[in-house]
Amino acid sequence: MKRKRLVLALVLMCVGFLVFASGSSEAKKPEIVVNEDYIGNLNAETVITVAMYKDNSVASTYPERREWALKTQTAWANANPQYGVEILYVDASQIAVEMSKFLTEAELGVAPDVIHLDSFFVGTFLDAGVLQPLNEFIPQDDLDPFFDWTKEITVRDGKQYALWGETDARLLFYRKDLIPTPPRTWDELIEIATQVSRETGMHGFLTPSGMSEAASNEGTWPYFWGQGGEIFGENSRPVLGEGENRQKLIDVYSFQKRLIDSGAAPIDIASMTGFDPILAEVAANNVAMFIHGTWAVSQVAEIVEDSSVWDYTFLPMAEADQFSNTCGGWTWAVLTDNIEKKKAAVSFLMDVIGSKEAMAARCIAHGQIPVRTDVFEHEYFKNDPDMVRFLEQFEIGHSRPASSLYPAISDLNAKMLGKVLIGELTPTQAVDQLQQDALKEWEEWKK
Repeated sequence: MKRKRLVLALVLMCVGFLVFASGSSEAKKPEIVVNEDYIGNLNAETVITVAMYKDNSVASTYPERREWALKTQTAWANANPQYGVEILYVDASQIAVEMSKFLTEAELGVAPDVIHLDSFFVGTFLDAGVLQPLNEFIPQDDLDPFFDWTKEITVRDGKQYALWGETDARLLFYRKDLIPTPPRTWDELIEIATQVSRETGMHGFLTPSGMSEAASNEGTWPYFWGQGGEIFGENSRPVLGEGENRQKLIDVYSFQKRLIDSGAAPIDIASMTGFDPILAEVAANNVAMFIHGTWAVSQVAEIVEDSSVWDYTFLPMAEADQFSNTCGGWTWAVLTDNIEKKKAAVSFLMDVIGSKEAMAARCIAHGQIPVRTDVFEHEYFKNDPDMVRFLEQFEIGHSRPASSLYPAISDLNAKMLGKVLIGELTPTQAVDQLQQDALKEWEEWKK
């Protein structure tokens, strides 16, 4: 009798164990979702937080981007059921505020695990020591195809700290019906712009040179870099106003002043801090040439009756054999130092954003330009005439320096250029004052 009871007890224990195991297995069964708040397995062992723009999720208002997000993120989630992603959204209208918030949170140890980081701010985050190197999780041959100028920002001391997702460049737009051969040099630009303005009454040339980042990014650096100028030396020491750089920057300021003095451009450019006023003149058929970004190709097509009269080309330089451009865009960076979360983060970023296939799919869906040279081998980009021409700009591209001192130097440059344009300082005086003030900023920055 005792033997029967013992057997019965063992049977019941086994049944109970099987029921428990079954229930436990059921509880851990992957439950894959992709929605506005979460990507991946709801029962994932490792969950990361990712702060991104809404257009990188199924919450996008653009159908093509929603479809891309659903497809790529579902594929990643199914292939990586051990991971989950909680989504936070970056306010696109408050970029500087959002980046500052992330930096503060990172320094306090409460930031998201992954952030969508404006390339303009990468240097600031690197100098603060809050970004995590990614090399141990990404093969080098998957990093090599990125344009070299992206690596000047995302790589420090041989380590990869961010992945660049997409980019843009600056172009000289011109009316083909008025200007059969676009200018290659500053002198040619001024000559053509003044002639067209005199004959038609429209603005010969417009560029945003007001007190803003545009004064630097569009109005100074491409022309400065085209001459071989350098903004910083060792340890972020400003050198843009000394040595050979001094005359190169003086020449840039002189060119900008000549635009106004000659009548090639109106004094209005001294207060233009963005592109909206320029597009308004384009829509009004009141400008012959202007500086804008690669994204303006589609904008111009939307606002003018016959966009075929417009074309674009390289930025004019001091000399015809000089070529340069300023390239922007956004990166993705990892802040968490938890090894499992880093693995999850890099897996997500490479499969959705950074690999050759992922970047091609995302840029096609978003109408953006890739930053890997091998993505331009994709049929979509090879067969797009604009993309073929854009590639020429990235081969001569530059990115703004990866130093947390850069914003202060850029502000000083915009301030001094403005004083030149309104006649308060000569180009020489402005550059000398800029160098003096920049060194003071550097001394404070080092403390």
